[in-house]
Amino acid sequence: MTLRRLIAATAASALIWGSAPLSAQPGSAEPTKAAADVAPSTRLILLGTAGGPIPRVKRAQPASLLQVGDRLYLIDAGDGVSRQLALAGFQPKAIDRLFITHLHMDHMAGLAPLMAFRWVARPATRIEIYGPAGTRSVADGAAQYLAVPETIFTAQLPPGQGLKEMMKVSEIERSGPVQIYQDDLVKVTAVENSHYDTMDKSRLPAGGKSFAYRFDTPGRSIVFTGDSGPSPAIEALAEGADILVSEVIDVPASIRFLKEQFKVPEDHLTAEVDHMTHEHLTPEEIGKMAARARVKMVILTHAVMGFDNEKDMRAYTDGVRKYFSGAVIMGQDLAEY
Repeated sequence: MTLRRLIAATAASALIWGSAPLSAQPGSAEPTKAAADVAPSTRLILLGTAGGPIPRVKRAQPASLLQVGDRLYLIDAGDGVSRQLALAGFQPKAIDRLFITHLHMDHMAGLAPLMAFRWVARPATRIEIYGPAGTRSVADGAAQYLAVPETIFTAQLPPGQGLKEMMKVSEIERSGPVQIYQDDLVKVTAVENSHYDTMDKSRLPAGGKSFAYRFDTPGRSIVFTGDSGPSPAIEALAEGADILVSEVIDVPASIRFLKEQFKVPEDHLTAEVDHMTHEHLTPEEIGKMAARARVKMVILTHAVMGFDNEKDMRAYTDGVRKYFSGAVIMGQDLAEY
């Protein structure tokens, strides 16, 4: 098969899988009972549920996919997101909108490959990318990283726009709540969360922030905390939401890991614990926030530590259930709701 025919086949595959219902996708998890009870027009699929820049076998880096009708909305693009999309039955070509919560590498390390595979599947249509200050620089850097292979492939592919021109970046300047996107099916609202509260702001891009997003669709409202600690802004954003997709941290397990793997001395642990409890969410804090916001369901993702050898996940879910009486689910890669 010639390269041009291969590209054409890839593009056709993207169109086919991009319009198929999630329940028919190869690699998708069986819908839970909760999924069967919701409006079929809005589907959530967890692509990657690991937390932190540590590769795992059973959990990919953070990314979630929202399907509303035949449209797809990608939230974060952690390492391996292109393969996770394929396992869920989609090709990168099908993604036209990407919302990045913040610029830690576990949430955007998959951006360059995603853009590369999307660009190759001609025609290279525009993708809209929304994120905090610094997102444009990251996108430009991805294009620069791919410049040499782009030049090589350009000589072999049908004509099309360049990688850099393919990406339309919109940086969120306000702390919110601010509406950052709307079409005839979805409205997206952003608020700054508390993930950078204890960080030296000189290390951030000018105006750099970390965001939570709320997606309001005809069928449901879904809130993604992103990485955050306790946050009144997220609590207000999540008011009455159908689903709260929240990061979660097991602090005792994280402390054990720091001691065993990095030999962090006791007198240095105070700062680490401060970071864990102020810039990440413990199960108990998630439960309190979900109860006050009166959400209907909590789905836990971005599990820290979330190692492959963990079998008992009650350390994550039990603390939520102490304060929240609704459904609590420990998210797994490729599960859909």
